[in-house]
Amino acid sequence: MSTRPSEVSPDRALVFEVIGPVAKFITAARQVGLEWLTEAQDGSPFRGEDVDEEDEDVEGDGSAVGETLLYVTMPTIGGLQRVLALWNRYIAGRPKPTDDGNWWALFGYLSDLRTWSARDRVDPISQAYVNRMLERYPDRPVRLELDLWFRESSELRESAEAYVEALMDSVGGEVLDFATIEPICYQAALVELPGNRARQLGSLRGPLANADKVMRVRPQSLYTTDPRNPIDNPIDIRPIPTAVDEREPVAALLDGYPVQNHVLLANRVDIEEVDVTGAMSPVRRRQHGTAMASLIIHGDLASEQDPIPRLLKVVPILAAPQGANEECTPPNKLPILMVYRAVTALVEGLGGEPLGRRVVVINHSICDQEAPFVRGASPWAKLLDYLAHRYDLLFVVSTGNCNAQFHLDSYESCEEFEDAAELERQVVILRSIEKAKGTRSLLSPAESVNALTVGAVHEDAAGDCPIGHIEPFAAAGVTNIGSGLGLGVNRAIKPEVVEAGGRQLVRTQTIDGVISIWGYEHGDLGQLAAAPDPMGGSVKRLVRTTGTSNAAALLTRSAIKLVDVVEAIYGEDGEDWNDLRARAVILKALLAHSTRWGKTGTLLNEIYSGTWQRKRENISRFLGFGRHDLKQTLYADGSRITLLADDVITSEDRHVYRIPIPRDMIGNRELRRIVLTLAWSTPIVPNSVRYRGVICEIVDGDGKRKFWKGVKQTLQPHPDAARRGTLQHLVLEGKNLVSSPGSGAFNVGVQCRAQFAEFVTTEVPYALAVTLELAQPVRTTVYEDVRARVQPPRVTTNISIRVRQRTR
Repeated sequence: MSTRPSEVSPDRALVFEVIGPVAKFITAARQVGLEWLTEAQDGSPFRGEDVDEEDEDVEGDGSAVGETLLYVTMPTIGGLQRVLALWNRYIAGRPKPTDDGNWWALFGYLSDLRTWSARDRVDPISQAYVNRMLERYPDRPVRLELDLWFRESSELRESAEAYVEALMDSVGGEVLDFATIEPICYQAALVELPGNRARQLGSLRGPLANADKVMRVRPQSLYTTDPRNPIDNPIDIRPIPTAVDEREPVAALLDGYPVQNHVLLANRVDIEEVDVTGAMSPVRRRQHGTAMASLIIHGDLASEQDPIPRLLKVVPILAAPQGANEECTPPNKLPILMVYRAVTALVEGLGGEPLGRRVVVINHSICDQEAPFVRGASPWAKLLDYLAHRYDLLFVVSTGNCNAQFHLDSYESCEEFEDAAELERQVVILRSIEKAKGTRSLLSPAESVNALTVGAVHEDAAGDCPIGHIEPFAAAGVTNIGSGLGLGVNRAIKPEVVEAGGRQLVRTQTIDGVISIWGYEHGDLGQLAAAPDPMGGSVKRLVRTTGTSNAAALLTRSAIKLVDVVEAIYGEDGEDWNDLRARAVILKALLAHSTRWGKTGTLLNEIYSGTWQRKRENISRFLGFGRHDLKQTLYADGSRITLLADDVITSEDRHVYRIPIPRDMIGNRELRRIVLTLAWSTPIVPNSVRYRGVICEIVDGDGKRKFWKGVKQTLQPHPDAARRGTLQHLVLEGKNLVSSPGSGAFNVGVQCRAQFAEFVTTEVPYALAVTLELAQPVRTTVYEDVRARVQPPRVTTNISIRVRQRTR
């Protein structure tokens, strides 16, 4: 049994519509020999090993009643027919057979039991999409994606395209694009369907609704940008570099086609055409790619930061079709296939040399606006996870923007809301967003577990809010009102990081006594970036822009700066950082290492209700691990030192690092802080609910979750939640006296376990960052003290668990 149709065999699939408590149904299912695939998946692979009762997540007792669809693969066709016969006997009111009596107890929890049908193939979301398209464009055909059952047989996969072609011929439709990506078990077609045939889908009729080889019909994957108006140049334009940086690019942008001769981008971007050419994107409409490239290279122009000297690779995947006012993924192509080809071209080449030989960071702020994340990873997210692990890449992905209205509590009219005190209004908005979180989720592929997902913070350098408008948040660090909310796959922390994404204002309306609110952009607010000229003449135009794409661009900028640092560090040891398996996860660990919830976390903790576990989970939906602070990562001082380790690890291994305790932390009561960040990359099992092939976590030298007793955990994500993704981040601080230093060191371990037998010998790259910090002032420098006592050589002992020591 599974909750996901992709995990079942199409020829032997049964659909159980459960109306009773799911937990009780599962108990009854075991009595007839059904195996629950999610049984071992609790989000914490090492549960049972030194877990305190107070650390357990509260999952409920499974007694909630509702309708749940469960998908069951029977071992044989005969078994499937036997269960259907039993069900028909049960609903006919006939007595239960003596040899199959346990099935009657199971059937008592079902409203229906059936084979896979049109009801599963065309879900209500797809039906609503079809109706919306027909209402909006009654004379146009409807574009849909067909997810096919992925077959193990190569012969069956090869015949699938011909099958879809024949199916479209029978309904007068057309196949626009077709993709088979074997590593993620994905096969799909983009088709165009006549309006009358599309209407049949709404009533679950017609050849397509009943096509056995089609698993699911769903809305076309599409991303469109919001057109923005350029503004007059308010600051001095930076000169074009006389020569390009000779170093190879380490970052790439998969986005729109930028205006490459804009004075802010000239000699700074290197464009590679794979699927989208310049002819497909008129210069005057190249907004999104131009703005993202500008933010990566220059940051918010109003902040007057130094530009990134390295070239930025750009592979356009947005076009500006004739007659459209905005950029979008080409309407006749599958975006997932374009991303696959773009990344493959960068790392392997398409029949030639790799286009980005040293590219490790890929900014990917394009999402599927018709696919909010619900439960399992989307094909798009699976692709990013596969590519990230296969090629040691770090994808920086935005959460996606949500502009949908949501209801406000506490106010009876728009006037009352507008007249309310600023801080009171902020509290009500934050509380109302939390209540509406179910409709404001991430947009795929933001749930990708190997990617670093970025949410937007309500912040820019544009100055005061225009008079007569309402700014939703007064406190710094609060999430942008349009930023998509987590969590991710198996309730993993998503987004992991938040960064400035510009300020948005709010409007309200009252309908039937209910106040609704939504965010919008204002021309005087937002982050300043390069823009095309609508008239096509100027190459000096700018635009103010907001959103999660901006936040992802700024984090990519930070990643490029970090590359310069780690290249130099590893170069001192004669190593080329770019050749390391851990190169991407080193950046991921360092980008997250400085994150904190800070005052924003404290504010949300006071606003939200429920248990402390639920409060932290809801704060994580907004903030992830917190706001990134690059300066704290890049620059040490006398009271702080950061140690970095990287390696590859296999299942059932534990690598242990010995961290010297600074002498100033021993025998005093000054505030001290230890920050531990672990990032790793995992292979995936695309059609398994457990999904991650390998799991790592931070432990102590004995493999337990106990750390130095002089510190406690601060307000941060729940430790169990932090173990569900591929990034674990712990901030430990306190003033307890350390009176018995013992060896003068404490141990930090990295422990690994495979969730599937096929990955037992798989080498998984990881990076561990550890920061030791004292409050100011201090008597001696922590940095020099620890540096003098660190022993660089690696040590391996002859025990079943390998112990390694490596520091930089």
